[in-house]
Amino acid sequence: MKNTQKILGGILVIALLMGIGPVAALDENSAGEQGTVDISDDIMPYNGTISADSPVYGLKIAMEDLDETFTFNATQRVEKQVDHARLRIAEVKRELSHNRTDTAERALELYRQKLNMTEGSLTPFGSNATGLLHAQEMITRHQAVLARLAIQYPNNTGLARAYNNSLFLEEKFGEKTEMRFARFIEKSNKTVLKAVRLEIRDQNRTKDDTTRAAGTMEQDREKIREKIKDQKDMIEIKRTDTLQTGSGNDTPKIMKNT
Repeated sequence: MKNTQKILGGILVIALLMGIGPVAALDENSAGEQGTVDISDDIMPYNGTISADSPVYGLKIAMEDLDETFTFNATQRVEKQVDHARLRIAEVKRELSHNRTDTAERALELYRQKLNMTEGSLTPFGSNATGLLHAQEMITRHQAVLARLAIQYPNNTGLARAYNNSLFLEEKFGEKTEMRFARFIEKSNKTVLKAVRLEIRDQNRTKDDTTRAAGTMEQDREKIREKIKDQKDMIEIKRTDTLQTGSGNDTPKIMKNT
């Protein structure tokens, strides 16, 4: 009995370590505020021992959830949730490469659930919360990888749903951080991320709308001026014709028509 407990305890520790491992690697490649980072497919296929087709996969997921539950720092808990979601994408890539669509779908469903859980964790944070930008950057990286996978496997509807879920969660992060990550392609064809404040984008958009509105108003004024000029010219022509004919009864008719 004691040996069985030791074995189970060892499995739990391994599963826990496997869930926590990728976090440190991500921190080294983080863009940070106003920084850039290469996002050229930075999620490699999962190469661990407990993948989505493993009989103890459910135990691994349970340990990840337990790890998040006992993480009392709210920001760190969100980062762990997003990192565990990243691990699901790595598992999906492995399962799809082995043509195991059923287990890939299982990992995609867990990815969706994790994003929903992360969205719920964002509620207590204020608009000026710090420490969320890194997690938002990770979600943006998810999108790039999921988009490539969706092109590679166009018949997989689960990938499309996962991509849309990541877009929705990134928007929720943006409401908290007041930032967004714009994608840029460098001369070396590397796709990089750059953190941009949302208020800058909104101000530029407002400025553009104001400029377009001013231009439209000026065009309308010019059209009105042209119409007034045409009407004046028409009145003068009709008035000249009336004077030439010498008919006094025609003048009221011209004024009435005018």
